[in-house]
Amino acid sequence: MRVLFASLVLSLGVASAAFASEAVVDVVLNPMGDFKAKTADVKGEAIQKGDEVFAQNIVVNLKSLKTGVELRDKHTQKHLETEKYPEAVLISASGKGGKGKGKLKIRGIEKDVEGTYKVDGQNLIADFKVNIAEYGIKDINYMGVGVEDEVALHVVVPVKSAK
Repeated sequence: MRVLFASLVLSLGVASAAFASEAVVDVVLNPMGDFKAKTADVKGEAIQKGDEVFAQNIVVNLKSLKTGVELRDKHTQKHLETEKYPEAVLISASGKGGKGKGKLKIRGIEKDVEGTYKVDGQNLIADFKVNIAEYGIKDINYMGVGVEDEVALHVVVPVKSAK
């Protein structure tokens, strides 16, 4: 469900630990409520060169997203079509001064994304919003409660200095 994402993605809560990758998707429900989908199954790293950061091929395993409710996990997997599209991929991204842009691929569809980031020790922490309808994820509704099209992604990956 609004999960992507993030990507994605991406849903984690270990931002201050060294090299702790994670992805967290904040999903808003209508008429009320919200939930988070989380995974620590995130592969890849960012490179920092001066005040710029770069990343390529950051992969989030969508099959590992957990919401805290088994039935909701099953619905999330169904709507993300994880059997066919098991991963969300940040194909490439770059940023400077805390703002970044990139290209995100979910369900085989590539879209540009923008967001903010910060470097905290050995981690890069990025936040961005994704419109899941743009990735073909629409009309998610269960017993009168629907998922809003916009989800917020919070992704943490290790960051290393360029050599």
